[in-house]
Amino acid sequence: MLKVLEFLKTKTIKDSAVVSGGMVFSTLLSAATIFLLARWLGPGDFGLYAASLAIAVIVTDSLELAISGSVVNFGAKNNASSQKLIKYGLILKLALGLGLGILAAVLAKPVSGWINPALNQPLYLVALIIPLNFLMRFPRSVLQSQRRFWADSSLEVITSLGRFLSVAGFYFSGSLTVITGLWAYLSGAVAALMIGSALISWKFLKERIDQETRRHFFQFQKWLTIGFILAAIHGRMDTAILLKLAGPAATGIYQAAFRFFMPVMQLAAALSLVFAPRFASFVTRQEARIYLKKAAKLTLLLGLGVLLMLPLAPWLVSLIFGSAYSSAVLPARILSLGFALFIVMAPFTAYLIYSVNRTRVFALINFLQLLLLLI
Repeated sequence: MLKVLEFLKTKTIKDSAVVSGGMVFSTLLSAATIFLLARWLGPGDFGLYAASLAIAVIVTDSLELAISGSVVNFGAKNNASSQKLIKYGLILKLALGLGLGILAAVLAKPVSGWINPALNQPLYLVALIIPLNFLMRFPRSVLQSQRRFWADSSLEVITSLGRFLSVAGFYFSGSLTVITGLWAYLSGAVAALMIGSALISWKFLKERIDQETRRHFFQFQKWLTIGFILAAIHGRMDTAILLKLAGPAATGIYQAAFRFFMPVMQLAAALSLVFAPRFASFVTRQEARIYLKKAAKLTLLLGLGVLLMLPLAPWLVSLIFGSAYSSAVLPARILSLGFALFIVMAPFTAYLIYSVNRTRVFALINFLQLLLLLI
């Protein structure tokens, strides 16, 4: 009992409390946003909205998360080369974000023709979302590397608040559609980018990028990138496949079940951003392992909490989404098993990436998960 009390007083718990507090507000706002969208649009249009965002996430997370993870890793070390590496991360975000956004616009028509023709117009908005997401996350990764979790959590809340207010405006004016819903998603990203840019120092822009900086960044990033590409695909590809094979209504039902676990994903992300700079800053492997054991106790308790969805699914589906989504109960129960394990593994993933630099193992794990999805 004494050890538990001591652990609750640690810096990790305090930082986790700050991040989790911001995550709670953000989750409540996101839940309210999804409530308005799902209730107003119905399963069919909600499925199209969710599929559009899934495609944006696949494209963005495939490359952006590895860059942000690298910025957190190098920024947390706070050594002579940190500022150069942060600047190089920004350059990569600009180049890849704009390039992928243009490519998404060019491919919008053929991709929608292959998956579902109703996606055509939404995918042009996805082409705007992609570069904006690349840029929006840069200030947050800098703040995370500096362990400024209050500021980072505030940006998370601002993003969700901007989206909620926009969706609520469209909802009460009777003009909420798939397209206006996506514009609302963009508004939150714009607000977070503007405010986040004012919270960080831009002195690193004075640094000169040399070949050693590029080599060092790429050495850490390459396997991380492969891992995140695989993770983004197996994490979101199911939505696009379901839309093609079963149509918008079935996609909307599945996404209603999936949305219950967005708080779990956000909590795992919040914990990871606390874990990442910690593991990156440890000098010895022994320090990292001691910290890993403490963090694992926390995530195990959280994983058990996720399993409460098993008995509560019927009531929650009816309360939040309504009778039109009653078929989402079984998928919600099945997903709860996977997400319980997902959050339990959060500290182990951070340990592999930031402490022992086993980014190749991270890539291999995600490759195996992709194979299981395809099978």
